[in-house]
Amino acid sequence: MALSSQVHMYTIDTSAFYTPQEQAIDRRLFKRRLWKKKLEDLFDKCDVDKKAKISKSKTKNNAGIKKLKEDLKNEFIKNKGGVRDLNPFKLRDNKIVSVFESALTRTFKLSANTLTKDIFIIQTFYFSVIEDLIKNGFTYNREKYVCFTASAGQIRTKKTVFLKESLLQLHSKTLMCGLTEDGIGEININKYLAYLALCNSATDKWNSFNIEKAIVVDDMETEVEGLVDFIDEKTYKIERKKMNVNIPHTDGCGMMLPSVSRRSFMVRLPWMKGLLVTFPFDKFIKEKGCSSKIKDIYGKEYDIIEDNIEIIFTKSQFKLWDKYSSWDEYKEYFVKYECEASYCNKEETYFKDATLNYQVLQSLTDVTDEELTQLASRTNETITKFGRVRGELFRALDIHKGNTKKDNLQRALELYPNLIQDKHTRYSLRMIKKYMVKDALAGKLKVRGKYTFVSPDLYAFCEFLFQGNNNPQGLLKNGEVSCKLYSDSIKVDCLRNPSLYREHPVRMNVVNSNTRKWFCTNAIYTSVDDLISKILQFDKLYVELKLGYPEKGVI
Repeated sequence: MALSSQVHMYTIDTSAFYTPQEQAIDRRLFKRRLWKKKLEDLFDKCDVDKKAKISKSKTKNNAGIKKLKEDLKNEFIKNKGGVRDLNPFKLRDNKIVSVFESALTRTFKLSANTLTKDIFIIQTFYFSVIEDLIKNGFTYNREKYVCFTASAGQIRTKKTVFLKESLLQLHSKTLMCGLTEDGIGEININKYLAYLALCNSATDKWNSFNIEKAIVVDDMETEVEGLVDFIDEKTYKIERKKMNVNIPHTDGCGMMLPSVSRRSFMVRLPWMKGLLVTFPFDKFIKEKGCSSKIKDIYGKEYDIIEDNIEIIFTKSQFKLWDKYSSWDEYKEYFVKYECEASYCNKEETYFKDATLNYQVLQSLTDVTDEELTQLASRTNETITKFGRVRGELFRALDIHKGNTKKDNLQRALELYPNLIQDKHTRYSLRMIKKYMVKDALAGKLKVRGKYTFVSPDLYAFCEFLFQGNNNPQGLLKNGEVSCKLYSDSIKVDCLRNPSLYREHPVRMNVVNSNTRKWFCTNAIYTSVDDLISKILQFDKLYVELKLGYPEKGVI
């Protein structure tokens, strides 16, 4: 799996590209900053008589820092526009990071657990330097490196990925599925970088993927009536009223036949990402006697049965669909340039209990002490029995058949439970209990909750696609969800992680013969008549839901 195989690379900052003059100024600036810290420490510790003298030194030193900053800035301006060189002495062992395998590392044929110099991650300290690097690249070991991308997370932490130019030129059509920057034209730069960075996600290669058996269709959007807090965009006045809200139910979600995979997963293709949920849409067509012919987003008609279509992507998953003239053109480029389909976050076969967090607890503003005691009851019981009851101990240590990634202590205790009596093991267990108490005090409470994917009602999606019903009913009503991990007719609190505001949509879980027949996975399926997606602000790509059902319905 991708998460067990890594590639090592260097992550450096913009100071690694300083000229000798800039390095000299930077060293002096560093010494001034060290002296500033020492003066501040002395000022806090010395008596009143010496404080005046230290204050004078601090003022003088601060003026020196300001002058050096100005000198460094002027030096940047002086060297602006040139191609900078990477200082090889900056490539130290403490600058090496490990990243999981991705489509990018596989395309570049980088071996697992080896150090590569084909990719560098650069963190920005001075924007003048990174601007030069982005516009002009840099050289190292007689090779030129150019800016490739920065994911949304890397943009937030001011990091940028640079690649060896010769390799990028060789594989750019593969990574971009036949497109070029000139061919893409105008596009929001942040979105472009995020879409390009999809190939850098930690993934496994989807070896059995056949693009000839896949199509892209329009998303299902309907108007859902509900009680909302409507915010006027001009006056910002909030009015609570009933109104129709347009909901893109299949945002980020597609479907695939059980013959492709019994478990849902997130998929990555060039310019394409999202969740694929297992659903027998071929069975729906045959049992309902409806037409198997549908059109893709470009207007071409397909026969799902005769064309042997196994995967249906949605338009929201295909980010640059408007840059291709047809789905056939994308497929042609995909095959011609040997592009890769990959997947990640495959649905688990074992669902361990989840924990609450402080965000969820602090949004329960009217909770009573008795209810809080009830919420903490399982956590308190686990801590009390930890080390006394072997079964409880093993559960707390996550030792069970469903855990396929046990650490050394877990494996040892599983093979030889009497190892609990070992002196080192008992010390380790005391430390584990200590952290359990610490986590509980921080709001991490054990509940009968599960982390799972969220999916739209795909039965309704098939009604929309194959029966032409623009207002499909689906299998779920407003206020209902369906998750096979829980019993029928119980209330569940659907919580998103991370929490955004005060989201506690309590819904009735429905599990009957129809849902068991059509909803193949352990995801939580939501109704097309519900505004739950607006409450939790999720698409079907990244959000997982946590469910819980305490006896008194506190959450």
